[in-house]
Amino acid sequence: MTAQDTSQKQEKGSSFEWWMVSFIAGGAGWAAFISLLIPPFVTEATGNAADAGIVMAIISLAAILGPVLGGFADKYRAHRLVLSLGVLGMALGFFMYSISAEAKALYALDAIVLGVSVAAINAVGPVFVLGANLSQALQAKRLTVLNLLQPVGQVIGGAIMAATASMAFSSRFTIAAVFMLVCFVIVWFATAKPAKRILLPEGKPDEEITAQKKSFGLKQVLISSFGLYLIILILSSVGNNGINAQIANILPNVYGMDQATTSALISVAGLLNIGFFIVAGAWLGRSGAMPVFTTGNIIRFVGALLMAIIGLMADAPILLAAAAMQILYQSNPFVRLTQPVVAMRFATIPAGQASGWVIAAAAAGSFLGSLIGGWLADSVGFNAINWMGTIAVGAAVLLLFFGLWPAERKKRAAESAA
Repeated sequence: MTAQDTSQKQEKGSSFEWWMVSFIAGGAGWAAFISLLIPPFVTEATGNAADAGIVMAIISLAAILGPVLGGFADKYRAHRLVLSLGVLGMALGFFMYSISAEAKALYALDAIVLGVSVAAINAVGPVFVLGANLSQALQAKRLTVLNLLQPVGQVIGGAIMAATASMAFSSRFTIAAVFMLVCFVIVWFATAKPAKRILLPEGKPDEEITAQKKSFGLKQVLISSFGLYLIILILSSVGNNGINAQIANILPNVYGMDQATTSALISVAGLLNIGFFIVAGAWLGRSGAMPVFTTGNIIRFVGALLMAIIGLMADAPILLAAAAMQILYQSNPFVRLTQPVVAMRFATIPAGQASGWVIAAAAAGSFLGSLIGGWLADSVGFNAINWMGTIAVGAAVLLLFFGLWPAERKKRAAESAA
């Protein structure tokens, strides 16, 4: 495929494609099955909340392989393989947990499998949109639909967990594995044609290849506006995913909610996410990514702060706690939708690698948040995790306003001049 053949952007096409089921699997896997099953399972099995934090941290740490997976997919045109194996890996991980109730040594191995699988889905999935040479309008539509499917998966997964709350952990893990296996079959057969549309550097116009080569080295990637953006992602992820990783322990222990209520709230959050993804997508198409991304982080900060303050109250009203938790979760549409777009705006490396760095930064933050959160839960109490989230996301917001926004304004001025 030559540069001349690919210079014309695709203007029309369906907003939904069946390979996007991978993001239903990702949403159900991370926001429902992993978040709702693994922390209470490990805490119950070991009698130690810090162990649950360590397992969740291992899942997050494994996901720092995002740049490697994205780079591998770019180099060998293996986007279909990596995406499909990501979904299959989650099925394998949940099945391993279903048979490892008394084999505690397998917890870490299972966590690595799940972490790498989550990284594969999130690193390669957006490339099917960002690397397909679509018009701005069609790209925004497909990104919106793609990210909408994660809360859809979250709703489905939360509903499954709520309906099976009385079952043994082994049975619930098996159900999660079967769900992922069905998704894998759909994704494998649906990715054949879309994978061929992804443009690698040799299929892009010469000026795009030249721009990508200007800051390809690790030093140039990190010491740049893109590097600052990665720091912001890490801090935001420390707060958000640090709380999410222990949400199945935080809600019962801080606010007195039972497992069924916790699962129902996760499902409700997914339903609300759908509406906010539509809002965020429309805003993205109108104003660009930075305002949407910034607003998402402010919402995230407010949600974490409210959860922490309400956690200080004696006999805190459950409705207030549920509302604060929902505010935190509704930051996700604004942040997740715009993460890869902001990355592509500040990075001059291929789409797969840029997307991989985004996943790695989020994974590093999730690792730190899970590890610190587990330690705080044991040494101080579960509400300390909410305060950790407040501080981390607050720092991310400050860096956004005083670091990345000046770079954005400079970039806009240069674009206007050109």
